[in-house]
Amino acid sequence: MTFLKSASLMLCTAALAIMTSAANAAEKHEIYKLLPNSALSGVIDPEMADRSDVAKALPTTPRDASKKLVIGWTEITLGNPWFVSVIDTAKAKAAEYGYELDVQVADGDPAKTSAQIDAFIAKKVDVIVLDPTDLAAAAADAQRAVDAGIPVIALGTVPDDSPIVTTVLFNPYGNGFEAGRFVAQHYGADKPITAAAILGTVGNSTSESRVNGMITGIIYERSQQLGLNLSKEDAMLAGFNKFQELKTGGAFDYPEVKFSVVSMGVGFWTEEGGLDAAEDILTAHSSKLDIILAENDFMGMGALRALENQDLKGKIQVANAADGFRTALDLVKSGDMLVTGLCSGSHTGEGVITLINQIFDKGFDANNLPLGSYYPSQIVTKENADQFIDPDTANPFFRYTVPAFKTIGELKS
Repeated sequence: MTFLKSASLMLCTAALAIMTSAANAAEKHEIYKLLPNSALSGVIDPEMADRSDVAKALPTTPRDASKKLVIGWTEITLGNPWFVSVIDTAKAKAAEYGYELDVQVADGDPAKTSAQIDAFIAKKVDVIVLDPTDLAAAAADAQRAVDAGIPVIALGTVPDDSPIVTTVLFNPYGNGFEAGRFVAQHYGADKPITAAAILGTVGNSTSESRVNGMITGIIYERSQQLGLNLSKEDAMLAGFNKFQELKTGGAFDYPEVKFSVVSMGVGFWTEEGGLDAAEDILTAHSSKLDIILAENDFMGMGALRALENQDLKGKIQVANAADGFRTALDLVKSGDMLVTGLCSGSHTGEGVITLINQIFDKGFDANNLPLGSYYPSQIVTKENADQFIDPDTANPFFRYTVPAFKTIGELKS
């Protein structure tokens, strides 16, 4: 009888667990069911799965301090000051710890990235740092390294589900979201907002997530201003759907929140690209535009030049989702730009080397870090610019302290 009662209790407990799991799945908001998605990089699923069972080739014994730790680093490009600052800071930090840093540049070619990963495997480096040029290829590259007993840390863009330790980056979606909220606050509830958007390129997760975040931040804040009171998740889903309209149709209108985007340009992350994209946008829409939403500072500065050339500076605003370059901070402080987000190449590079030091020299258990270890989202406005502008003019970015890395358990709690 006791056995039957125990068996019955076990069956009931198992059934309850299944029912609870099903109920939790049913309650999961639609926006989280879309993950992973190229326009949602930085969105954190509150029910994210544990990763401790994913084999990552992490060290299990203390490192032999008599041997120099060797890092193989494959970088997308050094053709942009942001990436140059990543590597410059990483080299300085690696030298501080006495590490050997072997940097190779893929020039945006996934085949080169893969070849560089294979060369690092053959060299038997201690750890590989990967800046993905292609998300699917990056996952396969990481798997080969892990199979060879070498852990992989990514930066900049989160690869598809893969055995990487984590990705170190500022939050693309989160920074865009906060910048978008500030745009809506700037205009207030009564003013309809007509915008254009410039992103680096369609299909890149950082580009899409920053612009999608900006659009969503505006929608969320306007819904609060106008008494619609969308939940954050409902606003995220609405913003995502509107961003899909923008990608496929080049425009969208959301009359309920008095917000429309009439054009989208591609600026390839450069000032000249932003200038060209903005000129095309202004040719067709200058009479109706209130603001240009730029994915990064360079494209935002290009858009500002286009406005100056057409005597529209001050009449049409520019808002950036990232990066917090010193030049952009000065423009925000002067009021020439409305807002920018924090995304420092130097602090990204510092964060990667810091994590490596914690894992190999300080015994940090990195086995259950999320796929994306996002720095907290922050924006710079005219009101708070002085907090971020570094008196050391040699710093190309902002004053900042790299945050602690948190495991999935810590993030959930």
